[in-house]
Amino acid sequence: MKRTFFLSIALFIAGSIYSQGIFLSVGGGVMNYGGDLQSKVLTLNQANPVFTLSGSYYFDSHFGVSYSLTSGKVGATDTKATTSRVRRNLNFYSNIGEVSLNFEASLKDVINSESRFSPYAFAGIAAFRMNPYTFDAAGNKVFLQPLGTEGQGLPEYPDKKPYQLTQFAIPVGVGIKYAVTKKIILSAELSFRKIFTDYLDDVSGKGYADTSILRIARGQLASDLSFRGDELDPPLVLNSFSTRGNPDKKDTYYTCILKVTYSFGKSLFYY
Repeated sequence: MKRTFFLSIALFIAGSIYSQGIFLSVGGGVMNYGGDLQSKVLTLNQANPVFTLSGSYYFDSHFGVSYSLTSGKVGATDTKATTSRVRRNLNFYSNIGEVSLNFEASLKDVINSESRFSPYAFAGIAAFRMNPYTFDAAGNKVFLQPLGTEGQGLPEYPDKKPYQLTQFAIPVGVGIKYAVTKKIILSAELSFRKIFTDYLDDVSGKGYADTSILRIARGQLASDLSFRGDELDPPLVLNSFSTRGNPDKKDTYYTCILKVTYSFGKSLFYY
């Protein structure tokens, strides 16, 4: 996927050499996730750093298109919950690599008008790579998808299919920009991703898979990491009423980013 990222941005830049309204942006901030291991959808609790690089082409002073590469991380743990969910004792982490194409709309022209401030909004399509992992009781890093911790891919659970690590998303965001000069623009933006999997955190099903079935089919580690309440003191006992996740609510991730943008004007080489 990294090869696709760099090839795509090279083609974008090459195709924009003789275009008008070209901008290059770099930015950083925080990335977080909403799902079964977060108490609130929008929070800075357990957020992680994120970095982005993007190239934009504006057709006129208000509308444009941008291509972005984003790299960040999400994660959450039940040990930081303020409810009885602490007793579930699950956690996950995942690096996120994303490529996106967005259409942008800016309320004002901050470069060629008296107003240097302008709100803007954007939406588009993205592809991202995830790979949730955790650490076992001994502190070893373990990737969760191959273990099928909810019985994915086993004949005993025909309705649970293995999830893919490469997924599509719909990014939607808003921001505000400020033109320091006719060349330099500062902006701050908040962007959510509508994703189509409930396994960003490796947790979806309402109930637990039978740990004895997991042990036979996938090994002791899959059984251990499916239910982790027994690692507590006193240990939580797994029963038919134990709740693992909420399959009716899909996961999401979002970013809060500060960006610096440079305007190339009519082309990359001539203003």
